Amino acid sequence: MTIINDIRACLDTHLSGTVGIPAIARQNVPYEPTTGTSFIKADLVPTSRRPAVRGLNPQQRYDGLYSILICTPEGMGPGAGYDLADLLLARFEATTDILYTNPTDAILLEGGDDILLESGDRLLLGNPTIVSIDYSEVRTSFLDSPFYCTPVTIAWYIYS
Repeated sequence: MTIINDIRACLDTHLSGTVGIPAIARQNVPYEPTTGTSFIKADLVPTSRRPAVRGLNPQQRYDGLYSILICTPEGMGPGAGYDLADLLLARFEATTDILYTNPTDAILLEGGDDILLESGDRLLLGNPTIVSIDYSEVRTSFLDSPFYCTPVTIAWYIYS
């Protein structure tokens, strides 16, 4: 997988492991919300890729946002969305490092300090993808009938 896909998979996997949240609508996957049932929509928004230092072949810093939209049934009041937002803020706490290793790649060859994956990528042993959380915040809720939606923004970065 590419670095952006690894970041997306890392954040999506971390979100999926959150206890007490409703169904998650994934990017570019058909999802039909059911009136009266809460759901969450998650989107990855990469914002920049810049050299972390000067010089030949510098390490890159990738930055972006993980935008989560909490949709609760209209008429339940703002508290339903804020309760879920509190769960997500705790799960994606600032300064948290989230580790991810791609489990779907088949290992074709192992030798020395790296593994050749079916995708053609090489994975250094003991070096999973580490996405760091810069901050997480709740924004102003809005009505999108028949749902009341509360946005949560999670800023992330990674060095690669």
